[in-house]
Amino acid sequence: MDGLCCGPGYASPSKAIQAPREKLLYTIAIYTGTGIQKPDYLATIDLDPDSKNYSKVIHRLEMPGIGDELHHMGWNACSSCHSDEKMSRKYLLVPGVRSNNIYVVDTATNPLSPSIYKIIDGSEIKSKTNLSGPHTVHCLGSEIIISFLGDARGEAPGGYLHLNKDFEIQVVGKTLWETFLLVMTFGINHAIML
Repeated sequence: MDGLCCGPGYASPSKAIQAPREKLLYTIAIYTGTGIQKPDYLATIDLDPDSKNYSKVIHRLEMPGIGDELHHMGWNACSSCHSDEKMSRKYLLVPGVRSNNIYVVDTATNPLSPSIYKIIDGSEIKSKTNLSGPHTVHCLGSEIIISFLGDARGEAPGGYLHLNKDFEIQVVGKTLWETFLLVMTFGINHAIML
């Protein structure tokens, strides 16, 4: 195996370094705290040095509401499922730490102009899991775990939301990840990440 042939990501950090350079970058742009009342957006930046648009924002995907405060996004599939050729890195999960919404963005259909595939509503997350403030997205092979800063009232500690491959909430109440923690003071503790 050459480390570049199977599922998404790479077999090792050294294989990632040897890989071809990325041609696109997705990053968030937020208006929270600026006084500007516009939706945050996901910016697509051209990273191809041979392109006339090199280093420019070539697309802005605005979120449907104002005040999300987009935060640490992550892929539906990563190097943790490198050996699974059925998996592919095609959805970017973008949490709104203030709105509690999680936007699932399709980057595969049109990588230059991604679109919202699904919205996991923050009120649904609060009612089913007693969590708020989605913080960081982690790929777990075919499933996803997202750390949250607080409970539904915004009080620490938070916890972890578990989504299946179809982006459906899987765990209600304490997750497997939280049961291993003896003391969880803040919702950003990642002491048990594998």
